[in-house]
Amino acid sequence: MAETAFARTMRAGEKITDIDSARAAVSVAVDEGKEVARRAVRRGIRAVEDLEADALQEVRRHPRTTVAIAFGMALSAGLLLGWLFGRARR
Repeated sequence: MAETAFARTMRAGEKITDIDSARAAVSVAVDEGKEVARRAVRRGIRAVEDLEADALQEVRRHPRTTVAIAFGMALSAGLLLGWLFGRARR
């Protein structure tokens, strides 16, 4: 009976060692995932800043076209919303 208790204790010790190594592996994976996410966010921020700069440059280059496009989009959105809400009242 003493041998079985000792054997159980040894198996429990091995499981704890396995759990510790698994916990360490998960911790490393989480840390690596955080770093990958941070890099992706930084890249995304840079991409948005570049897109903003490009858009501003195009607006400065073609101001009349920009105003015409904005007017057309606003008019289209207004007509679409008016049509949708008008149908909803019926």
